[in-house]
Amino acid sequence: MARLKKGLLNGFSGMIGNAVGYELKGQYILRSRPKKSTKPPTEKQLACRAKMRIINSVLNGFSPFVKIGFAATAKDQTFTPYNAAVAYQLNHAITGSYPNYEIDYSKLRVTEGVIITDDLHPTVFLQGDTLLFNWTPAIDYPAGTDHVMLLAYAPALGQAVYNLCGAKRRTGQDVLQLPQSWRQQKIKTYLAFRSETSSMCSNSLYLGTV
Repeated sequence: MARLKKGLLNGFSGMIGNAVGYELKGQYILRSRPKKSTKPPTEKQLACRAKMRIINSVLNGFSPFVKIGFAATAKDQTFTPYNAAVAYQLNHAITGSYPNYEIDYSKLRVTEGVIITDDLHPTVFLQGDTLLFNWTPAIDYPAGTDHVMLLAYAPALGQAVYNLCGAKRRTGQDVLQLPQSWRQQKIKTYLAFRSETSSMCSNSLYLGTV
């Protein structure tokens, strides 16, 4: 069943025969209904699927974070912020060769943008079940009003703890509370900044493993 959207020429939602229609970011997309291939996948196809699985297994743990972090990249584009994040990791954060792929967490990018992070000197320390983040404060406007975004990811658990809109950049510090169940886990840590007045972010910074 399909549903017309402002008349046939303006697109429809659903399936008609072998055609599938849907709306993506304000545009109507019409494509053929996918058919299941009877051919065995090639090694190249298997390798691509393996990369996608490992990337999605990581990003799904904090998808709201990357959706905000890549919002500016996807603005006015036909792809979504999540798609933009996946594409970046495919090109930069995968190491190894098929079938032994791994994520290079030092190259994982969880936000992307033009906000400057020069001379930031960020650090992170674990104190009990709390991560203490510090950075060089930015006093001047508008940088000082940017909000910090904090992310902690436990690869062995596939779980993340994050703050999408933390302290302002001028404060120079913020904290992230961790679950007690994370004790003895290796935790990957990231820090970024987002604008107070727009969707713009900085490129995320990897602060290492705690």
